[in-house]
Amino acid sequence: MQRLPTAAIAVIVTAVAGCSSSPAAPKAPVGGLLGGTAQVIINGTETGAIHDVECRTPADSLTFINIGSTDSGITGLVDRRTLKGITFNHFGGLSGSYWQDLQGTARLDMVDQTYRFTGTAVGFNNRDPYTRTTNSFTVKVAC
Repeated sequence: MQRLPTAAIAVIVTAVAGCSSSPAAPKAPVGGLLGGTAQVIINGTETGAIHDVECRTPADSLTFINIGSTDSGITGLVDRRTLKGITFNHFGGLSGSYWQDLQGTARLDMVDQTYRFTGTAVGFNNRDPYTRTTNSFTVKVAC
């Protein structure tokens, strides 16, 4: 009876183990997010990871971004690399909006395929729904 050397057995076991390992999970780019996810900070409070993201491009330069649901969500409108507007509908305690040249301030940055919107939205906070307020926001979303 022939015996395999110990080194040969180790090579075979290592090769089989390497073939059976699961594929690595996708990684987000540095400073970006995985597609279909969002992160939101309103008035310094992070709302947690959101996996309900929809991006539509009905026209060549326009992109509509929906985060969350119609009951509690965010809708953004991007034209090329300019944020035209963003609305918060009972999201993170805020109902308000930014609209270019109308109200609030905002800036759009891109990291790979991740949009990053920062600025202020004018609206109402759920804690005091009768007083108009200006609220800070940061929204990162990857389509």
